[in-house]
Amino acid sequence: MDPMQKIIAHYANLRFEDLPADAVCATRNLVVDALACALAGSAAPLNPEIIERHIRWGGAPEATVLVFGGKVPAPTAAWLNAAMIHSNDFDDTEDVTQNHIFVTILPALLAAGESCGRTMPGREVIAALAGAADVTLRLNAVVHKSIHPGWLPTSVFGAVSASMAAARALGLDEEGLANAAGFGYAQSHGNRQALLDGTVAKRLQPAFSARAGVHSAVLAQTGATGPRRIVEGADGVIELFGGGEGDPVALTRELGETFHVTRVGMKPYPSCRVSHPHISAALEARERLGSFGAQDVESVEVWATPIGHSMIGQPFQIRENPQVDAQFSAQWTTAFSLLKGVPRIAHFEPDLIVSGAEVIELARKTRVHIWEEGSLLLVPVRIHIKLKDGREADVTHDRIKGSSEWAMTEQERKEKFFSCAEAAAVRLEPEDVERAFEELSSLENCADVRPVLALLAASKNPALA
Repeated sequence: MDPMQKIIAHYANLRFEDLPADAVCATRNLVVDALACALAGSAAPLNPEIIERHIRWGGAPEATVLVFGGKVPAPTAAWLNAAMIHSNDFDDTEDVTQNHIFVTILPALLAAGESCGRTMPGREVIAALAGAADVTLRLNAVVHKSIHPGWLPTSVFGAVSASMAAARALGLDEEGLANAAGFGYAQSHGNRQALLDGTVAKRLQPAFSARAGVHSAVLAQTGATGPRRIVEGADGVIELFGGGEGDPVALTRELGETFHVTRVGMKPYPSCRVSHPHISAALEARERLGSFGAQDVESVEVWATPIGHSMIGQPFQIRENPQVDAQFSAQWTTAFSLLKGVPRIAHFEPDLIVSGAEVIELARKTRVHIWEEGSLLLVPVRIHIKLKDGREADVTHDRIKGSSEWAMTEQERKEKFFSCAEAAAVRLEPEDVERAFEELSSLENCADVRPVLALLAASKNPALA
């Protein structure tokens, strides 16, 4: 029997009471964080146009479109909400695998559950998402050391876990979950070329997995069958994504005892997770040195791990999507943090990036080197900056802000939520945002999450009037 069937059986029977307190807490906080990212993501470049086009296309009013309001077919709602979550690259990341988790599983679960008119108690939402996150990361762990770096783990493995989360929201039994997972695997996809080319497609890829999750669950609900040998089949995960190499035991190791959702970190900065230790190290260097400008800098040397260098170590250049160019540049994020301080969503607006001559000047002066340690990790990183007046700072960081080892505080998480709400494309009533935050912050006590979603969606979108 393929080991995936053991995972499916465990997921089918997982209950809120089975979760340790840290898994409950992590899941709740990650739901709040993902929805916050969606609020700000609604205003990301091109999203209003993309979303309003889909809303105008119409269809069965099954599931809520966050921020913009209105209801659309469940697969469309999952796709749009996931696109918003990921659009500012502000959403959660598991640091070892660079896998974004809730962007796929949360929109799929919410859209599927809302579409069938079922009550969605917070306790059930937490159990379903904690289990789905576990599926994502366990599948990823099977081939983490052998998967080609060109694959995007978020969309490859997220399609399977999103399908299982959506199937659970529809109330499917173990057989239905197995078929949904199979259809999810049939739709697994995702490569890094959009990232390398700096295109908008990079921000939209996880949304295809969220949409696939709803499609898969509905197909399973009709009785359609999906493949079962997802891990060890002739064209299963190990063979197809791991090149024949993998660790199938990783899929079920400490199953039911260890919930990997506790490893998922949140982002304090709206850029590629790989850039986060560079940003925090640059902020420390800035604090040590005091005030200076780009013209005062003699040299900036940055060291990244091999995988970090492969993702953000390329020379900074502005192409067709300046937002992505900056978010995925160790040079730009380091230079900005040294000169300006903490980067916020507004700082990644394309016009500001293009017109930011001082940051661009320092970015192009910054040299990025490969640190030959931790080839599968994002840390340690090192920054050495030397000013023309002789001042120097040499900073090494071996932790990542927002991870379990260096967690964001409760106040930082709250500030992120409300600042994201303020950045939404459509004005949301402050009292609704406050109430939604309170409900989500005690999600396990929420009788039904559907009214909370309504609080985070405009009752009337002026653009669609």
